[in-house]
Amino acid sequence: MFAPMKRMMTEILLEAGVERAELSVSFVGRSMIRRLNRDYLGHDRVTDVISFNLSEGAGGALVGDVYICVLVARQQAARFAVSAEEELFRLAAHGTYHLLGYDHQDTAGREEMHELQERAVVRHFKRAWAGTSG
Repeated sequence: MFAPMKRMMTEILLEAGVERAELSVSFVGRSMIRRLNRDYLGHDRVTDVISFNLSEGAGGALVGDVYICVLVARQQAARFAVSAEEELFRLAAHGTYHLLGYDHQDTAGREEMHELQERAVVRHFKRAWAGTSG
C-alpha cells in the first residue's frame, strides 16, 4: 500500500510543478490527531487528516508533514462504503493538496479539493488495487 501511496503523492506534487520535496506521512490515533488539531490549529476535536507545510522561503524544497488518523479513516470508509485502504489514499491525497496551498474554507475550494483528491484516488488507488478485494 505504501509504495502506490508514495507514487500518488509524488505525482500530485509533480503535476503542481514541485520538483523537490521532503514529506512525511504519519498514521496516528485519535488522541494524537486531536492534540495536533488543538495545539496547532486551535480546534479541540478529532479530525481525519492534518498537514503542516514546514517549507522555508521561496524557491526551496517543499517540506511537510501529513498526519492521518487511522481510526477516523476506518469510520469514514464504513460510512462511505469504501475500503479502509481507499480512504487512507484519499486522506493522503487531501493532505498533499493542503501542503500545496489548497483549502476548503468555502464551497469553491471544497469542490476543487474534492475533485482533485478523487481524481488522484481513481488514478492511483484503483490502479494499485485492481483485481484485489477491498
